[in-house]
Amino acid sequence: MTLRETQVLVVGAGPSGLIAAREASQRGASVIALEEHSEIGRPCHCAGLLSADGMRRLKIPLDGFYVQNKLRGAIFFSPSGLSFMVERQRPVAYVVDRVSLDKFLANQAVESGVEIKLGYAASDVHLGLNEILIKSSDGREFRADILIDAEGVSSRILKSAGLKSLNSDRLLSGLQLDLVGVDIDPDFVEIYVGRKIAPGFFAWVIPLSKDAVRVGLGCKRANPKNLLNKFLKRRFKEKDYEVLNVRSGVIVTSGPIKKTFSKRMLVVGDAAGQVKPTTGGGVIFGGICAAIAGRVAAEAVSRSIFNEEFLSLYEQLWRKELGKEIRYMLLARRIFNHLSDRLIDRLFEAIISEDLQQFLSREGDMDFQSGIISDLLRRKRIFRLLFPFLRLFRQ
Repeated sequence: MTLRETQVLVVGAGPSGLIAAREASQRGASVIALEEHSEIGRPCHCAGLLSADGMRRLKIPLDGFYVQNKLRGAIFFSPSGLSFMVERQRPVAYVVDRVSLDKFLANQAVESGVEIKLGYAASDVHLGLNEILIKSSDGREFRADILIDAEGVSSRILKSAGLKSLNSDRLLSGLQLDLVGVDIDPDFVEIYVGRKIAPGFFAWVIPLSKDAVRVGLGCKRANPKNLLNKFLKRRFKEKDYEVLNVRSGVIVTSGPIKKTFSKRMLVVGDAAGQVKPTTGGGVIFGGICAAIAGRVAAEAVSRSIFNEEFLSLYEQLWRKELGKEIRYMLLARRIFNHLSDRLIDRLFEAIISEDLQQFLSREGDMDFQSGIISDLLRRKRIFRLLFPFLRLFRQ
């Protein structure tokens, strides 16, 4: 039986795992990252829409080979067809090919000294007093001082550590397609809301070019395939478009798990629920938390301190950075999930009649949304409309 030893062991080589591994290695720790699949970036479940500011923060260049398109804003559509536009003069969001992006992050990690092992699924985990011992599905074993769990939504390691996993009731089904042969404005993503369109979430149309899009939706207690077929007929009258890719996945809107650390272990990314509840986007928030995890793990190694008291620093730091944002987004998500289509239309009417799209264009932020949510809730017309739900969810 082969035994490999390292100081930091990362399980899961998606963006969060790779960023955590990169940051720990850059600070002098020996790092091995295990990925259960045979290729980095596959299978891909992500819509691949990232903010420019978020990419810069995660040390992802804006001119990389993974960039498919640049967007200046978004157009939002209500159930009855009301719409408003949020826009900037310069690109604020980038459409990326997630397979290519993940490979770029893997190269960053390897260049910093990380060893990536493909085709290694963690089948057995032992969290001992003096070490972490993981056995892979082929019988190989890895021993480490500290473990970073970046497995994703279906983490098996959480149970071994006695940590509570994601609330399954707030996990949504998602389905998206890449289409070519459509007519689309390449500068704007389109967002469609309504219970008949995508109950519990929304539908999206992300332009890849002037004639290609990534279109999908998330939903709760419904069949995403049936809903997406109906949406395609509604949005695209053309019948000659070609489907290039079909991707399905789980969308996290639950907010973070209660505790993201234990002795000799940190949890990052989707496994920790470090995902924006409003949009289901996890690359930026997960990456921010992963960078913190990598730094804390490296510090733990340098001090040879792996107890919960020290590792709690990780949770203190990431919650200080993102806790308020996630709380506001959870409130917004819970309120929106309870709105009828008629109330959503009235919300759109308020935004349009008070010309709030100008304010949203000027002050809106894809990642840090607490300020804009707080301001909107203070607007008298919107406050009166949403007051029953605010009272319900703030109790």
